[in-house]
This record gives sequence, C-alpha cells and structure tokens, in this order.
Amino acid sequence: MEIFTILGPIFLLIALGSALQRAGFFGVDFLTGANKLTYWVGLPALIFISLMKADHSDVAIGPLLLALVLATFLSVSLAWIIARAIGVKQGAEGTWTQAAFRGNLTFVGLPLILTTPGLPVTAAILTLAPLLVVYNGLSVSLLLLSRHRGADGVFRMVAKEIARNPIVVASVAGVLAYLLNLSVWVPVNRSIELVSRMAVPLALICIGGALVVTPFRGNRRIAVCAALFKTIVSPLVGYGVGRLVGLGAPEMRVVLILMACPTAAASYTMVRELGGDENVAASAIVMSTLFSMASLSIVLAATLE
Repeated sequence: MEIFTILGPIFLLIALGSALQRAGFFGVDFLTGANKLTYWVGLPALIFISLMKADHSDVAIGPLLLALVLATFLSVSLAWIIARAIGVKQGAEGTWTQAAFRGNLTFVGLPLILTTPGLPVTAAILTLAPLLVVYNGLSVSLLLLSRHRGADGVFRMVAKEIARNPIVVASVAGVLAYLLNLSVWVPVNRSIELVSRMAVPLALICIGGALVVTPFRGNRRIAVCAALFKTIVSPLVGYGVGRLVGLGAPEMRVVLILMACPTAAASYTMVRELGGDENVAASAIVMSTLFSMASLSIVLAATLE
C-alpha cells in the first residue's frame, strides 16, 4: 500500500495525460507548449525554490554523486557493447546507448525524490545538476561519435546543451542561494512557489500525452532491449556501485530510483536534431515508461523500511 501511495499518483497522472490526449481533449499544439512551460519555467522554479529552502544541516553529496556518475559510465560502456552484440545497425549505436542509460530525472526522478519518505532530499537535488551535465555530455558525444562526426562538433554541442539547459541553470542558482543563505523578496518568493506547484502534475500529464503521440515503429526488438536495459540492468549496476562506494540505505534508494527511471523524453528531440535513429529512440521511451512501473515498484519494495 505504501508503494502504491508513492507511485500511484505518478502513474495515475501519466494515465490521465494519455486518456486526455487520446480523447482529443488537448489542442494540436498543447503538448508542445505545455512541455516548454514545464521544462523552461515550472521545473526550474521547483528546483530553485527547493534548494533555496533546503535544510542547512550537514549534507554530504560526494559519495552519492560519485556512485551515480560511476554507475552511469559503467552503464554506458556496457550498453555500447550490448548494442554491438544484439545487432544494432551501424550509426544507431549512439541512439540505442542513449536510450539505455539516459533516465528521465526531471520529469519522473524529481517527483519521486520529493514524494518518497526517508530520502536525503537536499543531497539528491544537489546531485541533479552535475548529473544532468554528465547525461547531456555523454548523450551528445555518443550520438555524434556514432555518426562519425569530429571531436570539435562534439565539444561545441556538449557546451551548447549544458549552457542552455534550464535545469542546470536553476540548480546552479539554487545551490548559490542555498550556500549563501539568500532570501527572495516575499512577493517574488510566493510567485516562484505558485509556479513551482504546477511543475510535477503538468510534467506527468505531458508524459502521458506524449506516450500517445510518440511513434512506436521500427525494430521493436531493439527498442525493447534498450527499455529492459534501462529499467533492469541500470538499477542493478547502480546497486553494485552503491555497495562498492559504501552508500547508506537512504542514499542507495536515491541511486536505485534515479537509475530505474524510464528513458528521458528529451532524448527523442536530441536524436532528431543530431540525426540518430528516431524510431529506436521513440519506441524505447514508450516501452521503458511502461516497464518502469514494475522496476520502480520493485526498487521501492526492496528499499522502503
């Protein structure tokens, strides 16, 4: 019952978004606009206000961040090897590998972190910015390198993606406010809080709507393999690394939740921009979102006290 209390609202809102989209409730451009509003305004506001008002007790993010970064690099390496082994076509290895490791930290991971009891919320949020930098850097690099693009193009694209990422910018601003113990003029503070409250429900409804309109085609076996890697292998890698680093139970829960999150919806946009395999990317997002209901339930069942 506790697991359903945590995960139920997440997936019920995703289901609501799917139902509304399928019923034609949304206009043609609603999802595009709502995603932009959530990504550029709602979620940054939520991250900033959460960090600014975070508990100022001792927060050790080093071991948690180390475990997540090591687990990510190990997952990427393993996924690249598996992509070759299962016959992913040349030029699409970057797409498959990105789908297999890049979790939806902001639209699924963040809501879970904020609603799951017993987690070190401040430490978890503080790790998001550097982890998103790693995710964006690896994703762009893999997509460009698999298309045989030069190193100069990789570095420019990585720098561009990091600099324009609103989650990273909001995290940096929130960390500064947290460290300097800054406060915001009350009317502005309340405005940010009001905006931040829309972020989680709107993000989840957008995911549900996107599942309906996201094309599910191409080599489905390859896409299912990527989704299974993301929701099963990745959290297992995270568990192994967490044990190796010596994480405590609360920090281990954060690692497992973030590693078990479904493939990020933003990966489809990046694949389209960089000439990857759109079919694999889209299908992996759909399948991993469905599979993550089971994987996140198992993670919570195994870690909740």
